[in-house]
Amino acid sequence: MMDSAEVPSTIPAMLARTVAEHGKNDAIVMNGDSVTYEELDRRTAKMARALLAIGAGKGTRIALMAPDGVLWLTTFLAALRIGALVPAFSTLATASELAHLLRNSDAQILIGVRRFLRHDYSQTLAAAIPGLADGKAESLRLAGAPYLRSIWLDDPDGLGWARSIDDLIARADAPDAPDDALLAEIEKEVSPWDNAVIIYTSGSTSLPKAVVHCQRTLAVHIRDLAAHFLLHDKERLMPLLPLFWVGGLTIALEMLLVGGTLIYPDSPKTDVVLDAMEKFRVNRINTWGPQLGKLREAAIARGIDVDKIVGFAPIRDKDGNITPPHLVANMLGMTESFGPYSSEPFDYRLPESKANASGRATTGYERRAVDENGEEVPLGEIGELQLRGGALMTGFYKVDPREVFTPDGWYATNDRASFDADGFMYFHGRQGDMLKMAGANVSRIEVQGALASLPEVDLPIVVGLPDPEVGQLVVAAVVPAEGAHPTEEELKAALREKLSSYKIPRRIVVISAEDVQWTPSNKIKLVEMGELIRERMAEAAPTTVD
Repeated sequence: MMDSAEVPSTIPAMLARTVAEHGKNDAIVMNGDSVTYEELDRRTAKMARALLAIGAGKGTRIALMAPDGVLWLTTFLAALRIGALVPAFSTLATASELAHLLRNSDAQILIGVRRFLRHDYSQTLAAAIPGLADGKAESLRLAGAPYLRSIWLDDPDGLGWARSIDDLIARADAPDAPDDALLAEIEKEVSPWDNAVIIYTSGSTSLPKAVVHCQRTLAVHIRDLAAHFLLHDKERLMPLLPLFWVGGLTIALEMLLVGGTLIYPDSPKTDVVLDAMEKFRVNRINTWGPQLGKLREAAIARGIDVDKIVGFAPIRDKDGNITPPHLVANMLGMTESFGPYSSEPFDYRLPESKANASGRATTGYERRAVDENGEEVPLGEIGELQLRGGALMTGFYKVDPREVFTPDGWYATNDRASFDADGFMYFHGRQGDMLKMAGANVSRIEVQGALASLPEVDLPIVVGLPDPEVGQLVVAAVVPAEGAHPTEEELKAALREKLSSYKIPRRIVVISAEDVQWTPSNKIKLVEMGELIRERMAEAAPTTVD
């Protein structure tokens, strides 16, 4: 690893180094548009000068709502080159969600596309902001988005309140526009501690948290992550995680750091993704959850050699041997930590004595486990995980830091963890994963793990339902393995060999894969699944009585 003094600590500095070292490499490849690093530098400089020409500068909130690809990354990098703050909006946002994002972020400028997949964002924006339909592009004054002054779309035809992105970029060529020399001076004043991005969490049960990260986090933390993912300049990686979420943004920045190639398909449809994989010679894929398994099966069916694509192929250690899953570090991170805070390189095989560990700290993170009084617990004991330093967020946008951090700067993650003497962390689930039934604590993760170990079960989902007598009723739903037809009685009987009797779900319902409800980031919607389980319980009497 480079000496820390040599590590670029802002995005403008990072981009300049990559362009100098890998300028001829492909940076972003798409069906309709592709750029080398030299061209990416030119385009982001021109967009940056255009933004300056319309009055943007350090701290300006430039919201971005577009699919992954050249437009998104060009706009994002251009905004960071002038020290602006980018609220990254989800392309999945409904009108009510978008109304919240626009107002919460204090967005002054919005840049995006008009249409993507089934969405028409001109309609969504009009529904989100009362009065927008009658607004004038030159003088937006809207109570629903009081700071918003301009909207720039790829296709503003017929919209009196929006202007063309092409027209925005053309501002850079106006006689009185800022030139490259002025942009260079502006970039010198971009500080590592300038806020750079607002990432909205994808929670499905409450308003999303607006997580703010600074330039230093984006430029420095990704160096450790790229090293742990073993990324290099010959990678041709297809990220299938959206750029507006932390997973998609971190992997994109890691690739831009090492000079590799990002390949984006036109849509997430399986055939479209596989077409792009073959056409653009993808050698690495980045996604997770059920999407990964389904895509791998589809790739095999098409005749693609999945063993030559990192992400599909088994993980191997430094000697080339396949690493058993329990000896692969369970890399852990969150939006607030800008990705992993605990990890090990992909080719590192955990010792058997550290099976299922999450690894050691990345980028100077401090980690500790504390009890309910905030006191650090001894090594080996489980407590709530707290983080400090490293690449930790600067805070939640417009939220008092005293509500977010302890007086000495620790952030409570709501995760349960323990540590060993060598600094390896072990994850024990979320605080909310501890269900309390009749005075006893039951780990939802432990019960799910026991169900997952049964050959008849493909996907287990364990939740706690409110119950006036016992507090929380531990129940479960399972998607059966292919060809299996387990009954509730059989599953409970098998669990008696693995769990104490009080941990066995009172009810287990069998569901189909289509019944499982996912968030767009491939997390199971536990609240919705709890309601589904409750409905199925009401439809049929239990097969056994505990």
